[in-house]
Amino acid sequence: MVSRTVLFIILVIVKFGASDFVEELEESVQNIDGTQSGVLLNITTPQLRKKRIMGICDGTKQIVCDSCNILRVCLGAETTVLCPSDQPYCIYGTTSDRCSPIPLTGVCDTDLQNAAVTCSAVGKFPDANNCRFYHECNNVGDISSVYVCPIGYVFNEVVQLCAVENVFSRCVTLQCDANYVGHVRYGLSKRFYGFCDGSGQTPIVFKCPIGASFSFITGSTFGECVYRCPGQGNFPNSNDPATYFQCFWLNRRMVFNLVHCAIGTTYKATLRYCI
Repeated sequence: MVSRTVLFIILVIVKFGASDFVEELEESVQNIDGTQSGVLLNITTPQLRKKRIMGICDGTKQIVCDSCNILRVCLGAETTVLCPSDQPYCIYGTTSDRCSPIPLTGVCDTDLQNAAVTCSAVGKFPDANNCRFYHECNNVGDISSVYVCPIGYVFNEVVQLCAVENVFSRCVTLQCDANYVGHVRYGLSKRFYGFCDGSGQTPIVFKCPIGASFSFITGSTFGECVYRCPGQGNFPNSNDPATYFQCFWLNRRMVFNLVHCAIGTTYKATLRYCI
């Protein structure tokens, strides 16, 4: 498990040489207990999601919500208990979470399905609603493949794998307030963020390419990915292999252009041009 994570890190460093991404990995990987890939779901048949809601046994509560209808007892092996039919929903409490006939508003009051999304970039994306799910995209504009992590694991956006849920690998979801138009951060991630269209519906998840980080524009509800050139020359765009970053000096500043490859070609990092 750990060796796979280490191999992933080495490949990213060798291929992209992106300091921001390496720093984020170094901060997170040392605290992750175990990682593994998720299981590909068959989304041709609708399957109800078992929604994850934050429930960490950290000494604060005796009982926590493990999902929308399951309690986790914070004692010994941390057993789970299904809420009874007359109180089917788990809700938050001060010293202990509990079962209730009324679900958590905006969290467990709607039945969501394992819906695929339209790919905004190549690679893996966290699911906006459910931290046990993630999406994998091979091409921009394709429909994503949906994966689910094992129980007790959540998708870790840094190592791009399922990781044991703990204080270092938390359950993160995105929500949009009604009438809010703009971007929202995905937890503390520097790469992933969501877009809210004002309808209050699930946000669209986007990600910055390796070497770029998301930041809000001063005085705006919108943000942008800021790419930092590692040097002069051509560098791959991890979001879209049909484009690349061309970095050069201009007026004593390192700037870049996003260059599109000719139709039918992709950028090759080893050659530093499109073929």
